[in-house]
Amino acid sequence: MKDIAIYGAGGMGREAACMINRINFANGKEVWNLVGFFDDGIPKGHGNEFGEVLGGAETLNIVDKELCLIVAIGNPVLIRRVVENIINPKISYPNIIDPTVDFWDQDSLQMGMGNIFCPHCSVSCQVKIGSFNIFNGDVSLRHDVSVGNYNAFMPNVKISGGVKVGNGNFLGINAAVTQYKIIGNNTRIGAGSIVMDDTEDNNLYVGTPAQRKEVAHE
Repeated sequence: MKDIAIYGAGGMGREAACMINRINFANGKEVWNLVGFFDDGIPKGHGNEFGEVLGGAETLNIVDKELCLIVAIGNPVLIRRVVENIINPKISYPNIIDPTVDFWDQDSLQMGMGNIFCPHCSVSCQVKIGSFNIFNGDVSLRHDVSVGNYNAFMPNVKISGGVKVGNGNFLGINAAVTQYKIIGNNTRIGAGSIVMDDTEDNNLYVGTPAQRKEVAHE
């Protein structure tokens, strides 16, 4: 059993705690021991039904024993900022994968670290996934999809075969991307939108077919 903590004590953090419990139950043993939460926006000692806030990034940087960490935030900009602010070599980032996630071909799958797969996601063959991505339930990645780092896929997002997703993108609930399109970097796709052409970086796309609406300022 390994000690694990969650950065982010809000809704996504609580869902991550649920998945830890689900993983432990599915394995019939305590794979993970949740020690608590870290959050720079919630005072130490406060928390939620799954545990207390133990501090923020500054506290994590002085942890003196091995600790696994889940960065459970739905905002790609904040995910990256948190990860870059944690410089303690004692901190590691496992991939947290709900027991219901369906990987069609483990042999061809390539994946980095710190990814979160919520329930009922589906990943096809020859898929490449970087690090610190959130797949927030019922997300589908089809054949030959490539995903970079620090992306947030909200529930029921559908990524068709051959799509390339870069870094720092946010795809809203029920969004879809048609086959072999390119989603570059720092792009926001609105809820329910269907992307049928390559997107330009640092922009917001909404509608069906998705159209560029405004420059995304972070």
